[in-house]
Amino acid sequence: MEKCRRDEAEILIKKVLQEKSFLILTENEKKLIIESYTDEMKIESKNYDEYLSLSQNEKLTNILVFVLKEYLGSWHVSSDEMKEISDYMKEINKN
Repeated sequence: MEKCRRDEAEILIKKVLQEKSFLILTENEKKLIIESYTDEMKIESKNYDEYLSLSQNEKLTNILVFVLKEYLGSWHVSSDEMKEISDYMKEINKN
């Protein structure tokens, strides 16, 4: 059951990245993503209590950054590519 929810969350994240917007998500879908990534965010966040105090969209943004970092893995990312990723994230946050 948990694996199924995680798979669904990953699909939703891909959808957000493709559409460059959180607006395509329902409130339940946003909650699903946040709940599915709780363990990773406990590890990834320097201050988990501070993370918990973030708005829903800020939590989703942190999760997207985490997913992108995981996806990039150990690839070499140039400064131009980092700027492109940063601009991409800014565009998602606007919507």
